[in-house]
Parts: sequence; structure tokens; C-alpha cells
Amino acid sequence: MIKMKRPALTVFCAAVYLAIVVAGMAATRSQAQQTHQPRQQPDGQAISARLPVDINSDFCQGRQTWEEFSEYHVELLRLALTYSNSGIVIKPVCMDYPTEKRRIALLQAGDETNIVFFGTTPEREHQLRAVHFPIFLGTTGLRLFMTLPDVSSRLNQISSLEDLRQFSFGQGLGWPDGAILQENGLTVVDGRYLTLHAMLARGRFDLYPRAYWQIRNEYDWMHTAEPSLVINNRVALYYPQPIYFFVSPDQAQLHDAILIGLKRAWKDGAVMALLRKNRETGPSFRNIDPTSLHLIHLPKIEQTTETDDAMQKYGLVDGSNFTTKPAPASRKNQPPS
Repeated sequence: MIKMKRPALTVFCAAVYLAIVVAGMAATRSQAQQTHQPRQQPDGQAISARLPVDINSDFCQGRQTWEEFSEYHVELLRLALTYSNSGIVIKPVCMDYPTEKRRIALLQAGDETNIVFFGTTPEREHQLRAVHFPIFLGTTGLRLFMTLPDVSSRLNQISSLEDLRQFSFGQGLGWPDGAILQENGLTVVDGRYLTLHAMLARGRFDLYPRAYWQIRNEYDWMHTAEPSLVINNRVALYYPQPIYFFVSPDQAQLHDAILIGLKRAWKDGAVMALLRKNRETGPSFRNIDPTSLHLIHLPKIEQTTETDDAMQKYGLVDGSNFTTKPAPASRKNQPPS
């Protein structure tokens, strides 16, 4: 069975959830009612969080107001900036949504955008300025499997990483997780994200691993397109792979405001409340009990000391039995006092 940190066990208690929601909403309203002057950069310009948004989204196509736009990372960033009391606002930047490689280049330039989110690596933490708070509370590395019924039955019989090597795994083009799987001797089949569920249904590969926080929401629309797909609720992979907000290297004030706000919101229970209610994350957090999973651990991947510390403090899944020596600390990410 999966080992969860004690605070995580309350995730599945409805009474505690309601208390968290009420407390988080009350604190958010109280702080939102205060008046704060926007922070300014050395050149006198007000700081804003310039966030890329897919040009094909309802907001960018004029079918939705920005206030109605409710993707999880946007709602979490709003929450963090509210709790930070910084006066910093989000400025959405409509564009062809960039690949992860392109997002790195955009942040390094700092002209169009100055904040993105994606999975961390020591190299990315060296190139950019990471906000060391796992935005999905460490559940990105908890990987459940979408598959076909006959494959799911076979999967139920396994108990080890060696057993898992008999299956093939679908991954998107350029996803860092593909390399993690291959490094552990697992067979990976690459494809474009919007076609992977169809490839799975046609037997091009056996298992489509998706993060705990995202699998149920994705399954709802993928199953509509491919009714043969199922979620296996018995076996899962785990490796610590947090997703962070990253900001441009010169955006220290923006970095500090977001980190302070996230820590305050987490302490207040508002981050967990958002995970349970958001349309992307809520279906999994409300309906899939991770404590019932048989967990297969992959060897710990190299991470910075800041990431190891953040996962120990904020991650829901207990990875404290991983003892691999961490990578050296990154230079750009000293936390605010």
C-alpha cells in the first residue's frame, strides 16, 4: 500500500475538507479586502506576472473573461498573489502555447513572459529561478495507468519494477518522464499528446501513465472518445517529480512574492481546498483514494537540495525512504527570509 504523510490522510475526510475550504475562503477574502500598492521594479515599472495562455483557449478567443478562466495553475497563482499581499497582478499573454523548450527561452529573454510552470530538473533550476513549492503537492510523480481491460487484468498481477518491464508505455514528444522511464529499463512509445489515448485504444502501447492529480479529469474526455479505456486503480508508479512555477532569472521580487503567498496559502489549507475543487484536479482528489494503491518506486532521480527539502515539507506522498544523494544546490534560488 502507498505510504502517505499523516497530513495527507485528511485529504479524503469530507468534514476536514469543509473546514479547510471555509478557513481558506475566509482568509482569502480578508486579505483581498486589504489595499496594497503594487511592487515596483528598479526602473519604476509596476511588477506583473506575465503568463502565457494558449491562443486557442476560451479566454483568448473572447468566449470567456479572465476572471472566468479557471485552469488550476492560474487559480493557484491568483491565490498565491492574494496571500502575498504584494499587489502584483497577472497579465495573460495569448500565444501559440510554447513547448517546454520554448518556455525556457522565453523566460531567459524575459520580454514577452516572465512566469511559466513545468516539471523541474537541476538544469532548469540553474537556468531559471524556481519557486520551490510543488504546485500539485508532489502528486505529479504518483503515476496511475490508463489502459485496456485485458492489460489492466495483467497489471493487477504484478508486484515489482521487474514485472512492470513486460509492458510498454506511451509518452508525449519531449516529455522528461519518457527519459525517466527508459533509464529504468521500461519501453517507451512516443506520440503527440492529443493522439496518445487513440494510440492506446489501438494497442500501440500498453500503459499510459498520468499524474494522480490529472488522470480522472483526462479520462473523462478520453473515455468519451475511446470508450474501451479504463483506469487501473490497483498499481501505480512513484518517483518524486514536482512541478514548479519558474520565473525569469531577474525577477527576484516576483519569485519571493509567489513563494511567500504559496507558503501562507498552504499553511491556511487553501491549496488543498483548491486541489479538491478545481475542475482539473478535483475529480482525482475527490474520487481516487491513493492509500489503496500498490506502489512501485522508481529509484530517486537527481534533484537539487532545495527540491528535496520542498518535497519533504509539502509533498503528500512520503518519499523519506529515498536516500540517493541529492544534486548540489542551485545558485539562483535562495528562499526569502
